[in-house]
Amino acid sequence: MTSDVAPRRRPSRRGEGERLKDEIVTAAAALLHETGDLGALSLRAVARKVGIATTSIYLHFEDLDALVRAVKNHWLDVLTEEVEAAAATAGENSWERVRAIAHAYVDAGMADPARYQVLFQSELVRMPPGGTYLGARAYDAVLERVRQAAPPDVDANMLTMQFWCALHGIVMLRQARSNFPWPDLNAQVDDLVDRLLPHGV
Repeated sequence: MTSDVAPRRRPSRRGEGERLKDEIVTAAAALLHETGDLGALSLRAVARKVGIATTSIYLHFEDLDALVRAVKNHWLDVLTEEVEAAAATAGENSWERVRAIAHAYVDAGMADPARYQVLFQSELVRMPPGGTYLGARAYDAVLERVRQAAPPDVDANMLTMQFWCALHGIVMLRQARSNFPWPDLNAQVDDLVDRLLPHGV
């Protein structure tokens, strides 16, 4: 019988604090990935997985919210890299880049439901005073791509929000209603892009 309890970690040497912080985030992400449920996560479980005392987590994160925020920010950075990589493979055509981003976003959500649930379907963690919203970097990256493809008289920010809402709806509804007679996923995403941003406008 195997155990998911990590062996007791040796004390960090001077200068290794950032490595331990990364290990804590990685452990929390792994636990959330197993369940997709923020309510099931605890600092004690994270400490057990890393092999440290629970109090050691407080050296890096003030509370569970702060740790969850770090996990979400990490996963949003990964999602940003995924959609940007998709845009890069689409060549120089700005419309094709938006289409590639739409497909990459939906594919990421469908391929990893637990990660998507933690990011978007679970209760948002509270932000520190003066903190920006989670996913600002990801949103701004997509906004810039949409701005490049949209006509000058179109509100690119509103269009980006509409894309996000629509793509989010595709992921959520397909996961929640898998028996519904959905059309081909790629065809649905292509149709959505055509309707919100007709090719050649």
